[in-house]
Amino acid sequence: MKLFRSLSMALLVLALGIGATSCNNVSDAEVQSNAQQLLASNPELDNVLVTVENQVATLTGTVADDATKSYAESTVAGVENVKSVVNQIEVVPAAPDYTSLDESINAALADLLKEYNKVTATVKDGVIQLKGEIKKSEQSGLLEKLNALNPIQIVDSTTVK
Repeated sequence: MKLFRSLSMALLVLALGIGATSCNNVSDAEVQSNAQQLLASNPELDNVLVTVENQVATLTGTVADDATKSYAESTVAGVENVKSVVNQIEVVPAAPDYTSLDESINAALADLLKEYNKVTATVKDGVIQLKGEIKKSEQSGLLEKLNALNPIQIVDSTTVK
């Protein structure tokens, strides 16, 4: 009887101890909020989202490089009550900046097109778009001069007369 009573008391204490620790569980919403706050503090992680389910954080979105992807994962892994992190972030390098190339091509185009008064050109992202009319005998000369400007591409939509 004493053994039964001692065993019952031990089980009761154990049950109360387990119950007390389970009361300290933090909701997934709280963990997610904490993780989002950390991510929001870094502008490089603006395109990263986090969701938390059963204390497992899942990262989605895009970053510019692998180092930033790893940084996002380690940052969220350090959030209290995150058991693990599933990193589904995609690395998408930043688009190249063609501003200086466009400016240099545009600067040369005005003089170059003086000879070809029925041809117009626009430049965007290093691509020269030609429109208008041109004589067959002038077309190859114009294209050769435009190629000397080192564009990414020349799109010739001129009408050959």
